[in-house]
Amino acid sequence: MKITSADPTKDEDQVSDLVSTVSIGAGHLRKNGVSNQWIVSGYASYSDHEEYDDLDHLSITGGFSWIHQPSVGYSSFWFGVSANATILEYRDSDAREGIFFDLDLNINRRLTTRVVRHLGYRYTDLVFLNKSASEESRDAAFDTAAHEIYMGLDYEIMPFVDLFAEYAYRHGGITSTVSGGVDASVDYEAQSEDPVFNQCTSPSSCSHRYSYRVVSDMQKLNIGIAFPLSRVNMDITASYFDADGGGKHYENWMAKLGLVWNF
Repeated sequence: MKITSADPTKDEDQVSDLVSTVSIGAGHLRKNGVSNQWIVSGYASYSDHEEYDDLDHLSITGGFSWIHQPSVGYSSFWFGVSANATILEYRDSDAREGIFFDLDLNINRRLTTRVVRHLGYRYTDLVFLNKSASEESRDAAFDTAAHEIYMGLDYEIMPFVDLFAEYAYRHGGITSTVSGGVDASVDYEAQSEDPVFNQCTSPSSCSHRYSYRVVSDMQKLNIGIAFPLSRVNMDITASYFDADGGGKHYENWMAKLGLVWNF
């Protein structure tokens, strides 16, 4: 997965990294009549960063989802609710550690035999775990929460091959980094030291970086394709974001390749 992160202050603050993630998990599905379906799941993931290995981390996630279809019929609506909690443990970035909560409420409908429409709301929040008040204040730039409204379409171009697109509007906190100190023109809520991105020519000569949290309005667009290959489900996604916050403009893209083995 290729991730590019941009900072608006100056060109040298832009960083890129190659991130590989391996996950293993399981889920249990239970149906209640013809209208309700429950899924309980859990999985563990490990993410490896090629460039910034201090960000390598283990995450353990547990969650559930509920799907309700009020009436039986090919073109009827169905509703979904899901909630997850993820514990994050980093190699050497205690400031980012905590529990990440996400809640998703959505409504779905099949428009044609090949097209499904989605409309939903997401809430995400990172909550610090076992930190003192002074530690929470020190790491406040990473304490972010956001609300998001999204809409999307899935289009089955052939059996088991789907194109998907999703647009989302997000309002809430984002964290960005800057070298040499925070730009005085940025209207930020919190500032924290972020040694992960320090640039050092020697142990005694480093260009220090800081992270700051701002409230932003962000637009996101995801476009991709999903298809099976033998026992592997593959998805290729391109994502673009455009955000304004704290008096600055943020814009960039990322690409992701996902492989899922079912057994």
